[in-house]
Formats: sequence, structure tokens, C-alpha cells
Amino acid sequence: MALVVPPVEPMRAVGNVGSGQDGGVATFARSPPWSHECWCHPAFGSALLAFLPIQEQLLCALRLSSSLREVFQVNDADSDCWRVLCENLCAEKLLWIPGAARERTLLARSHGSWLALFEDLWPLRHSFQLGGTAVASSESNANHAEKFRLATYCRFRPSRETRSNTAARLNSTSGSVTLPLHQRVALLQQAQPNLSKGEAVQRVLAAVRSQDGRDGEESFAAQSGFGASVLSVTSGTNGSVLTVSPGCGLRSFQFGHVFDSKATQEDIYSRCGVPLVMDLVNGVSGALVLYGQTGSGKTHSMFGPASPAEADRGLAPRISEAALSAVAERRASGLDVQMRLSYVEVFGNEIYDLLGDERSDNPTSTRQLLHGAFEVAIDSAGDLDAALALGETRKRRAETEMNERSTRAHTLLVFRLVQRLPDSVDEPPVSSRLFLADLGGSERVTKSRANEGAKCAGYAPWAEYYESRRRLTETNHINQGLLALKRCIHALNERQPSGGDQVGKALPVPFRDSRLTAVLEPALGGLARAAIVVCCSPEASHAEETVQSLRFGELCGRIEHIRATRSDHSTEVARVLKQIDDQVAEIERQIREKERWEWRERVRTDIVNTSTAATARLNSDEEMELGGLGAVEILPDSNSSTEHREVEHRVWGQVLVGAEAEREQLEALLDRRRQLLGEA
Repeated sequence: MALVVPPVEPMRAVGNVGSGQDGGVATFARSPPWSHECWCHPAFGSALLAFLPIQEQLLCALRLSSSLREVFQVNDADSDCWRVLCENLCAEKLLWIPGAARERTLLARSHGSWLALFEDLWPLRHSFQLGGTAVASSESNANHAEKFRLATYCRFRPSRETRSNTAARLNSTSGSVTLPLHQRVALLQQAQPNLSKGEAVQRVLAAVRSQDGRDGEESFAAQSGFGASVLSVTSGTNGSVLTVSPGCGLRSFQFGHVFDSKATQEDIYSRCGVPLVMDLVNGVSGALVLYGQTGSGKTHSMFGPASPAEADRGLAPRISEAALSAVAERRASGLDVQMRLSYVEVFGNEIYDLLGDERSDNPTSTRQLLHGAFEVAIDSAGDLDAALALGETRKRRAETEMNERSTRAHTLLVFRLVQRLPDSVDEPPVSSRLFLADLGGSERVTKSRANEGAKCAGYAPWAEYYESRRRLTETNHINQGLLALKRCIHALNERQPSGGDQVGKALPVPFRDSRLTAVLEPALGGLARAAIVVCCSPEASHAEETVQSLRFGELCGRIEHIRATRSDHSTEVARVLKQIDDQVAEIERQIREKERWEWRERVRTDIVNTSTAATARLNSDEEMELGGLGAVEILPDSNSSTEHREVEHRVWGQVLVGAEAEREQLEALLDRRRQLLGEA
């Protein structure tokens, strides 16, 4: 059954519009009714929109004349007009955005503008409604395609490099990088603007030929002053990272947003976490994957420090708290919402449940995890805190040279929301999942010293041999999972359309190469809105690993998922009607196969009049209308002379039997079909 949504209160919508010292509701209220100042004030346009259904609001905003578009501020992507449209859309279509004005502003800022947020919410307007008002435009009735890109972010932790280490690195040429020829020429022209390109090339080649072979290259590298390092970080939206490293020289990497070392946990959450919470509550699955070298700050970003203060809490507790608060709001609005949580660890090719009765050493399967076999119900903040604390105590951790609190496996939190409209037992619920993946850090054993103390086979007892190689085994498992993830990302990029092609290559994606990628397949291979946060170390000693992480993030940013979405409820109704017609045809076939005619005897009861009194009288001398004498007169029935009696007698007849249950199902389907067509 469709949920009847009350209309948006116009005065409430008006009360939220307007901003600034002079332009707001107060100025609009002081203006005389229908004065020029009142009509030209932006709050007036927002107030008018609140009286219309959301689809007509959008049409009005898009089809206004140029002068009225200025009044409504439609051309401004961050205007109150688009904010009111977002709020009215959510109120009418049962979508969710944060209730606090500050959180709504952060959500709009994370999308880029209120207009961008509206464009993300608009395709979801049918998620929690069976019907709706059709858009009065021929273009809106056609299906359109939506693109979902893997949002990529980059975060740098504060540097741990000391002044003495920096001085030693600058004085040493062992880490110097030989730039490619074209970059050397460009740098020389930048230093000497009057130098032509040909002259710059000749000078560079002369410098290389001044000494034989590699000595000349090392001399030029030392003169250039470049060592493998992160040269600059441009933070903010569409930020970039400039690096220099062996093999590629100078290289700039672009991301949707770059967080420098001064960024707080709140900054990361407001940009990356808030949009994922909105998608989860609105029925869209998502994923947040943290990737990077060991010691780059992934676990700190996801879970915070060991004993976090309020400001140091990580993404996982903040997202969990926001999702739980949203569930409470949805329940208060009348929806039946269930929130469940899985907390697992992927170690090599095994999956371990962290929320069982006790830490189990028996691995589980991917199918069990994705089907919710290890989920626990989350009904309160206490349940949530207890689950996160229990999983935290059961993680595999160890201290290495690169990280004193190194996570030795891939950790995944999986939230699942199941939402059902009131009185909609016959309709499937809206289910969505959010994957929070704190991937194990890639590492070189020469830096992490994970191979220290490892014994050779045959020179120690087997138990001692395996125990000595535990850290090395953990490193191999982590790196194998990350390598499988890279192969999947490469395959997804190969499937992207290139040039003028409408479709990419039909290549298989090796999600089943590891348990990690098999678990993340719904988030990376489907239509979920995934976000990749690349965590980086700013030290020059880790520059090569940082460049590899940045390359992975850049590769993820090229992936797009395309899906066709309906823009009118008639498409959904037609789909449901087709399903009903198919079910009716199947049940009618079953009825024809099962039903048969049978002779059956039944007892029939009739009421007869046993009175012997005369009911008619012959008038022999009365002439009839057609001629002749002998008219018959019908006497009135007298209750006193009427005698009724029940008479039972047995009769035989043929009846249809054998498909009574199918007949009931057929009637129920036909009733539902009449309701959809408005004939009930």
C-alpha cells in the first residue's frame, strides 16, 4: 500500500529561507503585501514553491523567465531556492537528510552545492513510495542514465621526520631522482625564460655527456636538488599532490578532495562520511575504503586513537552514531526500520567473525557474511558501543618498525538497514548496506622488519618455525589481498568506455581471487556509491610507497557505474502489472492441470407451501379480454391459511474440484491488479 504523505507546511518552509543581515524572512515580513520589495525578494519565491507538489516545484523553477529566475535565484546553485527544493523533496518523498541546519549545510558542501545535492536526491524519489505524481513533461517520462563515480579522497598525516633526518637526507645523493629529459628541459626553461627549447635540450644533453654514463646522470640529479619526496600538497576540493620519484620524475595527482596534515577528524567525516549516511538511510548501498601504506593513518582515520577524545573519534563511530540517530528519526516518522551490524576480519583467504560469543578460530564463508549470518541487532547507542568495543579488542595487532599499533588484517564493518513502509506487508522492504573497510597497510619487510627473527625450515621445530614467521605471514596475506584489489580496479577501468565507444570491453573482474575482493564485490562491482580514501605519509623516506598509493587512488577515480533509472512512477506500475499478469497466467495453467469435474450428491433444502386452501377462482360468466367466458381470478394470499414446511431432498450434480487453493490465489492477484489500476 502506498503511504499517504501530508502536504508540506508552507509557513514552516518559509521560516527556513533567507540568510544574511538584510536579506531574510524578517525583511520579507516587513514588506507590505504584494509590494515591489516583497515580490522581488528571494524568500517570496521560496514561499510560493512550498504550496506545490515537488515535481511541479521543479518544473516551475526550471521554466521561469529570465527575470523570475533572478527572483527565485534558480541560477545560483547554493541559493535558498535549491535548499527549499531539497527539503520539500525529502518531506514529500520520505527521503532523509540531517535535521540540524549545520549538518545539512555540511552535506550540501560535501556534494558541492544544494543543486548537486538535489540532483543526487531526485533519482531516489520513488524508493519509499509505490505511486506518485507524474512529471508533466515528455522528457521526464523517458528513462535516463545515471553515472556513479568512485569518489576519491587523499589524506596526509602529520610528518614524523625529525630535523636531523631531514638534514642527513638533503646532504646525501643516494636518494636523488633523475628526472626525465622533457622535465629537465622544462625546469631549465623555467629558470631561464629567454632560453629556447632547442637550446635547453642541447644544454641538458651536454651536461649528461660531460661525464660518462651513469656518473653524468647522478651528477645532474645532484645538481637538480631533487630527492624522492612529496613536493607540495594543495588541499581542498579538486586538490592535487605534486611528487617526485624514480621512474616518473615529477608527477601531479588529482583527487576529489585533498586533506593536508592539519585536517581534523571532523573535516574527514563531514566530507566523506555524511554523504554515505544519507545514501544508506535513503536505500542506496555504499562503501568507504581506506587504503595506504602501513603507518599512514588508516586505522586512526577509521577508528581514532586507542582512547579517543570527542574531537579525535574516527569515521566508524561517527558514521555509526549518525546512522543510529537517523534510524530513530525514521521510526518516529512511522517507518519500520531495522539496523544490523557485522564486524569481521579478513586474514588471507579466511574471514573471522569478531562479534561472536567468543573469538572463533574457525573461518566463515563470504556467502554467510553477505547473507547476514553474523549480524547483531543495533537498537540503541549502548548496543553500538558494545559491538564496536568488542570488535576492537579482538583484532589482530602487532608493533612493527613502521607502526606501533599495526592492524595485521583487513577489518570490515558492514551496516545493513531494512526499511518498510507502514501497512506494506505485500511490498518488499528497502534494504541497503554500508561497508567500512580499514584495509591492512602495504609494507616492505625491509622497512617494517617483519622478517626479523624468522627461522629457516629444518633448523628449528615446526611450531617454533611457524611462530617465528607469523609477522611475515601476516604481511604476505595483507599484500596478496591488496594486489587482488588492484587487479579488480584495473579490470574495472578496462571495462570503461573509451573514445567514442558507448560500452567498454567485456572483461571479467577477478573479484573471486581473494576473500577481500569477494566481500567488497557488492560495493565495487554493483551500483553502490563507493568512496576511496588514500592515506599517505609525507616523509621522503616513504615517497615511493606514497606515489604507489596515489596512483591507486587516481585509478579508482576513473571508474564510473552507469545505471538506467525511471523518472516516472508509471514505469514501476507497468512492471508490477506485468509481474501480476505472469503470475495469473501461471496460476491459470495450474488450475487447468489440477481441476476436474466430479459428480457429487448434496442435500438440498426447499421451503414449500402445504396449504390446501384455494388460491384461484373461476368466473365462468365473466368475459375475457381475448374473447370468451371463464376468466380466472387470483385470490390474495392469507397468512392465516398459509402453511410453509422445509423439505429436504438429495440431488446430484457436477462440480469443479482439485484447485481450490489456486483459485484463492487467483482472486487475490486480480484484486491487487484492480487496486493498481484504480478499479477497486
